[in-house]
Amino acid sequence: MSVTLSQKLVLNQWVLGLLGCTDFAELARHLKDDALEGTDAEGVHRFCRELLLRFPADRRPALPTDRILRHDHNIVRVTRAMNEPRIRRGDSPIRWKHFQWLALLFTEIYLERYFADPAALRAELNATIDRFNEGKPASGQIGPHDESGDPRAQLNKLSFWMATGSGKTLLMHAHIRLFQRHLAQRGRERELNRILLVTPNEGLSRQHLREFAASGIQAEPFNKAGGSLFSGRMVEVLEVSRLGDEMGDKVVAAEALEGNNLVLVDEGHRGMSAGAHGAWMKRRDQLCEEGFSFEYSATFGHAIRGKAKEKREMTRRYATSILFDYSYRWFHGDGFGKDYAIFNLAQDRNDEWRRDYLTAALLTFFQQQRVFRRSREGLRPFGIKRPLWVFVGGSVTKGLGTKEKSDIVDILGFLRDHVGDPDGATQRIRRIFDKGMPEILGHSLLDDHFRPLQDAGLRPDEIYRETLESLFNAPAGGALHIERLKGTAGEMALRVGDNDPFGVVNVGDPGSLRKHCLDKGLDATEREFADSLFHGLNDDGSRVNLLIGARKFTEGWSSWRVSSMGLMNVGRGEGAQVARRQSR
Repeated sequence: MSVTLSQKLVLNQWVLGLLGCTDFAELARHLKDDALEGTDAEGVHRFCRELLLRFPADRRPALPTDRILRHDHNIVRVTRAMNEPRIRRGDSPIRWKHFQWLALLFTEIYLERYFADPAALRAELNATIDRFNEGKPASGQIGPHDESGDPRAQLNKLSFWMATGSGKTLLMHAHIRLFQRHLAQRGRERELNRILLVTPNEGLSRQHLREFAASGIQAEPFNKAGGSLFSGRMVEVLEVSRLGDEMGDKVVAAEALEGNNLVLVDEGHRGMSAGAHGAWMKRRDQLCEEGFSFEYSATFGHAIRGKAKEKREMTRRYATSILFDYSYRWFHGDGFGKDYAIFNLAQDRNDEWRRDYLTAALLTFFQQQRVFRRSREGLRPFGIKRPLWVFVGGSVTKGLGTKEKSDIVDILGFLRDHVGDPDGATQRIRRIFDKGMPEILGHSLLDDHFRPLQDAGLRPDEIYRETLESLFNAPAGGALHIERLKGTAGEMALRVGDNDPFGVVNVGDPGSLRKHCLDKGLDATEREFADSLFHGLNDDGSRVNLLIGARKFTEGWSSWRVSSMGLMNVGRGEGAQVARRQSR
């Protein structure tokens, strides 16, 4: 029987053993009570008090109580530093969840031992590896650290397997401050050459720069022309595409940045399939060869693939570097994230099926809007935001088979027909409510998914009129207009008549998409526009209810508003269509 990566996390097993427990579930179940969040009158996290109570000193002889309290003290200090700018702005301060606090505690435990005596730390880890390997065939064993090598270079990479939405970015900010604190305690803060954050793309770089500012951490885009006066204190953010083997106009040679760097890697699974000797991994390792790195990803387990040799290399690398595992199985099991229902469109050759299917997706989102409007006050304590409908297309202007339609133009054509043909749209709504879609899905979409609309007793024509007002910002209806917004980066506004835009299309080449819209008979114009609809989606005053884009926009952007998502030709290859309904 094969053993998954999650079962081979020997570094994670080592720290759990120090705390006197055998697995994460045993440790975490005592700390999940929301009442334990925050600090007590003495400035100690309540999580820490509970851990000390549940796991007394005789269970953790290598980790005495005073040391755990010291670790918690350091966590409290860096948290206060991150909260100061938030409080000044009137924002809510950070209150760690149990898993976030544990991730920081694990980090503190590791960093203290790493800086104090890396050779002793290596010996402890090798002992854990030996215990793990007992009784296992050679193919399932983890290779130990070479005791003839430099322990600092062997142990200078930590990885955090954290589900999307579990707060990786805030942990990163705390990790920077914790690492700097350990350097300062040993008078070594001036040794750090650079703090580098490597991201997959410019969108994520911009997002990180905004979030660093929120935490009071100085950061700037990487400047190839020369080092900052604040190198070693200022975080420099660059995309992996800008790292190369040789210097170029927009590329910097990784070896030119070698030195004692603190390197932070977002989406740490990128490049794993090529193995440790792949270009991406090689360049990352060059950056922190004499320094230290923190990697973050939600998908380490799924990213280990490729040839057998590469898989063995990467399994060993991450089994010995993943310090904390709060992957999706833990995240969802603790009640975080979103519940979901998935409906796959088995075939899309029939235009009528596709229109019915998209109508069902529209009704799903409309229902979420309606429930939110009528329950806004009751939902406020849960932090639920105004719903947003998102469509992600697998292509923009690329033809799909023989249909010669792009995904996004297909969606726009459906929206035009819905607002411009009240009788046809009402008939589709009535058909879905009366019959569902059994010929496509094998069961009716009415199986409890539209219960709030059914209970409201609304007629199909009443539902249609409400969709015009709440979704399209157009109570009186009208024609669909698609406007390329000159002055914004890749945006097209969607509006009905002269009303406020109800949607925004965000793509890399809006000019080509506009031409494709015109070729398909859609009304597509250009308009001077200064402000970005896309970047204002999270603002309280935004009237945009629909976001359509290619896959490129799904990275470098986050929003608590997303409640319904349609995936077209994403994840299963072209020709298949997927729609997903999510509710928080």
